[in-house]
Amino acid sequence: MIVALYLVLCILSGYWGRNTFAGPVGFFLISLFLTPIVSLLILLLTQDRNPQQESEDD
Repeated sequence: MIVALYLVLCILSGYWGRNTFAGPVGFFLISLFLTPIVSLLILLLTQDRNPQQESEDD
């Protein structure tokens, strides 16, 4: 049961990291080898690879 929860958290971390420097596979592997908590902290501290720019209508 704990292993299944760990893998689900790793998959979620990969999904949330899809627009970052490492991509989804990279964040899945980071969370698999370190821990999902560490990879989620990295996600919170890093910026998106392609940030969406807000358009200004004057």
